Amino acid sequence: MFFQKYNMPKDHTPEYMKQLKAKILEINYKNETLKMSFKATEDICHTNGTIIQGGYTAVMMDSCMAFLVMELTDFIYTPMSIDINVSFLSAGSPGKLFCESKIIKLGNSIGFSSAELYQNEKIIAKASSSLKLIKLGEPKDFLIENMAKDAKIIKA
Repeated sequence: MFFQKYNMPKDHTPEYMKQLKAKILEINYKNETLKMSFKATEDICHTNGTIIQGGYTAVMMDSCMAFLVMELTDFIYTPMSIDINVSFLSAGSPGKLFCESKIIKLGNSIGFSSAELYQNEKIIAKASSSLKLIKLGEPKDFLIENMAKDAKIIKA
């Protein structure tokens, strides 16, 4: 109601992305990659708030891969994970993290993507995913209007 009353655009960023302070840094249409940053707090860590819980690590990479697919298809399609394979390579801790996802292959109904998550230039985890593409509807500029307002955009 507040947003309508004052003609302000509503922020449609999912709550879990707000909790992780997710921000899209770069969308590269030419290389089919997307870069994001996250901020991990002690709230999502175990071992006395020192190690990021693995599920949150997976969420960061899964989101980065999904947003890339959605952006490349103008949000006409949403990817539904068939599988996600995660390799935890090092412990992450509270602080800033960076993730880069890339498309391995996008077909008409199935896609494949991968992601790497870094902290302080050290790789924390890698992921790959097989995706079922589900049609949503009309094209949208969701990321540009929400999480990617300041992102670097590289066109093909």
